[in-house]
Amino acid sequence: MTNGRITTLSLAALLAGVLTACGTASTTDAVDGQTPGAELEVTPSFARVGPTQTVGFTAAASALSTQITWTVQEGAAGGAVTADGLYTAPALNGTFHVVAASSADPTKNATATVVVVGQPPPVTGAPMTTAHRTSGIAPLSVFFDAIDTVASGNAAPYNWSSGVYQPPDADYEAVSYVWDFGDGGAGVWTTTGASRNVATGYTTAHVYESPGTYTASLTVTDKGGTVYTYKQTITVSAFGGTTYYVSGAGSDGNDGLSSATAFLTAAKGLSMAGPNRQILFRRGDTFQMTKITVTAAGPGIIGAYGSGNRPVLVSGATGDAALTLRGADWRVMDLEITGSGTGAWSAVGFDVSYQTVNPLLLRLSAPNWAVGLGWSDWTPIYATPHDGATIMECEVAGSSTNGMYVGGRRLAVLGNNVHDMGDSHVLRVWQAHKGVIAHNRLWNPGPTRHAIKLHGPPFNGVRPETRWVTISDNLIRGKTWSVAIGPQDGGVDERLSHVVFERNRFLGEASVQVDLEIWARQVMVRNNVFDGTGASNYYTAVAVGQRGVELASRDVRVINNTMVRNDSFSQFEGLRVQPVAENVIFRNNLASAPLASSRLLVAGSGGAGFASDHNLLSSTPGFTSAAGGDYSLVLGSPAVDAGLTVAEVRTDYSGFSRPLGAGPDLGAIESR
Repeated sequence: MTNGRITTLSLAALLAGVLTACGTASTTDAVDGQTPGAELEVTPSFARVGPTQTVGFTAAASALSTQITWTVQEGAAGGAVTADGLYTAPALNGTFHVVAASSADPTKNATATVVVVGQPPPVTGAPMTTAHRTSGIAPLSVFFDAIDTVASGNAAPYNWSSGVYQPPDADYEAVSYVWDFGDGGAGVWTTTGASRNVATGYTTAHVYESPGTYTASLTVTDKGGTVYTYKQTITVSAFGGTTYYVSGAGSDGNDGLSSATAFLTAAKGLSMAGPNRQILFRRGDTFQMTKITVTAAGPGIIGAYGSGNRPVLVSGATGDAALTLRGADWRVMDLEITGSGTGAWSAVGFDVSYQTVNPLLLRLSAPNWAVGLGWSDWTPIYATPHDGATIMECEVAGSSTNGMYVGGRRLAVLGNNVHDMGDSHVLRVWQAHKGVIAHNRLWNPGPTRHAIKLHGPPFNGVRPETRWVTISDNLIRGKTWSVAIGPQDGGVDERLSHVVFERNRFLGEASVQVDLEIWARQVMVRNNVFDGTGASNYYTAVAVGQRGVELASRDVRVINNTMVRNDSFSQFEGLRVQPVAENVIFRNNLASAPLASSRLLVAGSGGAGFASDHNLLSSTPGFTSAAGGDYSLVLGSPAVDAGLTVAEVRTDYSGFSRPLGAGPDLGAIESR
C-alpha cells in the first residue's frame, strides 16, 4: 500500500493469485503477410492508461495472411478487447496483459503489458469512510478526514482509508473539498454567521446535537475539474442512561436521581460519573469545588438543566485544572468554570498520563482561566496523542496564560470566542496530526504573542508531526506576528506540512509587524483578507522562510488574497520571502496601501521555483468602501477579470464560484 492506495505491483500480484487466465472471447482479424505459425509482434508492447480508458493494439508478422484472436490474460477483471485490438481498461488500478495469438496456432502469440493507474471515474453518491465514528449519543462530535494515510513513522503514524478520491500527484491542497453534514437544523456560527452545516477542506468536523439519522456528503473537485460525490450515514442516539442532578437547594444525602432529590455539591455529583451517566447542574446556581478528576469512561455528559444563566463552578485548585478528564467520550457543556485559587492553569484539562479519546467541550465559559488539552513535556505518551477532541463555541477571556492550549490527533477547534489574554497566546496548538481550526474569533494575545500559534512536537521519528490542518473562516487580531505556522522557536526541529489557510480575516493592531508567518511545507494560502490598518509602522501581510533548524519552507502557494492598509505608515510588503524557501508561488493577489511611504508587492527574491505573477499593487484598486472595510470590487476596478485561471482556487472569500466574468478577479473577493 502507498498513501492508502493499492500499488500497481501489489495489485498485479493479488490478481495473479486469485484470477485465472480465462481470456476474453473475441472474433479475429486478418494480418497481411502472415502465415500460420509465424512469430507475432504486438504494437505497442507497453501502454499506460487510466481506469476505463482505451488503447488500440495492432499485430504484425513476417509471413502471409492469417487471423488473430485477441484476449485479456486476466479475463474480464483485466478489461476487454475487441476483434480489432481496441482495449478498454477496468475501473481499478493494476497491471494487465493483452494477448494476440494466431488462430491457426495459438502457441504463436505475443503479449502487451498495460498498466492502469489513476482514479476511477466519478460515481455519484459513492460510499465514503471519512467519519472517524458513525454512531453515538447526542451531542456527537464527528471528525471527517478525506486524506488516506499509511503508517510511515512520525510523519503519518496511522493507517487511514477515507474511501474518496486521492490526487495521483499528491497535490491535496489544490483539490476542492466541500462538505454538507446533512444537519439542516444546525444553525449558524455565533462568531461569523455562517452555516454550521457546511464546511470546506480535507479535514473538518461537525457536532450533531439532536438524535437522528444523518447523511453527510462530500463533493470533491480535482485539478482537472472532474467532480466526485460521496455519502456516509451518521446515526445519533438520545441519551438513555442514568441522570444525576445537582442543585444549590439539594443535599448530598439525596439519591440525586431527580431535580427534587438533587445532590448539593459538585464533588458528590461528579463522583457518580460513569458509562451512560450524565451529571446535570441547575442553571443559575453556583457550586464551590476543588480539583476534580473524572477517571471513568463514557459515554457521558456533564452539563446543565433548567433555565437561566449557566451553572457556575468555582474551583479553588491552584496551578492546575479545575476539571480533569481521563476517561473517553465525555461531553462537558453549558457550564461556566472559574477559579478562586492562585495560578490556576485551566478550566478543563487532560491528564498527561492518559490518551483521552473523543472529549467534547461545548459552550463553556472560562473567564480568567484557560482551556487545556494536554501538556507538552514531550514524553513518549505523545507517540499516541489525545484523539478526537472537539472544542466548540466556548468563550475564554482574560486568561493570564494561553487562552486555549490544545493538541492531539483529529483535533477540532470550532466557533470559539477567545480574547484578551494577559501574557500569552490566544490559541496555541502544540500538535495537530489532522485538525481543523474554523469560525473562531481569536483576538488580542499578550504582548509579542500570537492569535494562532501552530507548531508541533520536536522531530524524533516517533511523535506524529503536525500536518493535514485546515484553518478557515477565522477572525484574527494578534500582536507582532498574528499567526505563526512553524516551530515554536529557532532551536527546535519541528516539522509542519500540509496546511490549508483560507477565508480568514485579519484586523490590525498597533504592534503587528507580520500577519502570517510560514515556516512549513505544502501550505496553501488563498482567499484571505489581510487588513493591516492600524498595525506597526512596518507591516508585512505574509512572510515565508525558515525560522531555525527545521526544514526550510517549500511548496507554499499564496493565491487570490487581498492585502491592504488604509492609514499612513512607513513600509508595506505584500509578501516577504527568503531565498531558502523553494517553490513559493505568489499569484492573483491584490494589494493597496495608498498612504504608505514605501510600498513593495514582494520583498526578497525567493529560492528555486519562486514565481510571482498576475498580482496588482494599486492606490486605486476599486474597493467598494475601503474606509468601511468592504473590499469587494466595483465595476471598472483594474482587478476585475485580471487574474490567471488556476485549479487551486475555484471559489472566493464568500464561497461564490470563480470566475464570474472573462477571468478570475484579483484578490479574495470576486466581483458580482
